Amino acid sequence: MGLRSMLSGAPAAPEKPGTAGPGDRSVDAMLADKRYCVLLDKERDDTGDERLLAIAWLALEEHMSMVPGGEFVSSARPETDVGAAAFLPSFYLDRCAVTNADYARFVADGGYSQTDLWPREVWPKLLQFVDATGNPGPRFWANGKPPRKSERHPVVGICWFEANAYARWAGKRLPTGAEWEQASSWCSGKDGRGSRVKYPWGNSFDPARANTWSAGPGETVPVDEYYEGSTPNGIFQLIGNVWEWVASAYECQMGDSGYRIMMEQPMAEIRGGAFDTYFESQATCAFRTGQPFLYRGRNVGFRCCVSADALASPPNPAAFL
Repeated sequence: MGLRSMLSGAPAAPEKPGTAGPGDRSVDAMLADKRYCVLLDKERDDTGDERLLAIAWLALEEHMSMVPGGEFVSSARPETDVGAAAFLPSFYLDRCAVTNADYARFVADGGYSQTDLWPREVWPKLLQFVDATGNPGPRFWANGKPPRKSERHPVVGICWFEANAYARWAGKRLPTGAEWEQASSWCSGKDGRGSRVKYPWGNSFDPARANTWSAGPGETVPVDEYYEGSTPNGIFQLIGNVWEWVASAYECQMGDSGYRIMMEQPMAEIRGGAFDTYFESQATCAFRTGQPFLYRGRNVGFRCCVSADALASPPNPAAFL
């Protein structure tokens, strides 16, 4: 049932398959495209609509999980003093990586032609962001479509800029490296209490809980598999399946010396390991590495987040009495 019918009580028209057309900004189309965070932007003019807010909040809670604010301490981050604590405000993180089906909605909506989604310095590169047949889209697609039977797999073959453009289109953003690490390691045990952990499920690597080289099928799997490897608050595959782009630039330093290694070309940080990660020490919550911003590999995808304070407040339940 579409949103208009839900609000008016009128009979629902049969739903049509597919995605919203280019330029379609109707509320129903935005919900179908999982753009509920656009509707929850507290800067929008219509955030006083309690029923609209209720439906958008239900969609958000289905697809995202809240990571409570708190102190973040990591010994692996060169941009902060080793051992120093920083406070991270609360945010919501996608429960699953962005899928081929999700990304297809962005492509169908003309995402590669919406220049407001892309930084001006990348405009000359946009014509290079094409699939195997020259159509706008991820590198390993063909004719503007993902490989057959891969709709629920994470989208790969997209560079850091393509990931950011999708996030903006969805009303979200990429998490920083600190946010990604906080989400994967802040709670241990099923009650959400405990000290920071090495993996979302604890401190011992278990090949049965993540799609890595040691026990995986050697390729990506659907984003909602490996339930036993999810965080206690229901975020899937932060370890394994695909590396994930984050919003931080990658910098490397020499041990505890404080000296930073200058890269031949700038890189963005990636997190979590992938289906082809051989060393389990690289598939942890704290391990960081990087790839060039324009890298479009088969083993890198992404997920999105949104700051809790960027959202309109949930509606008052009394409004529906």
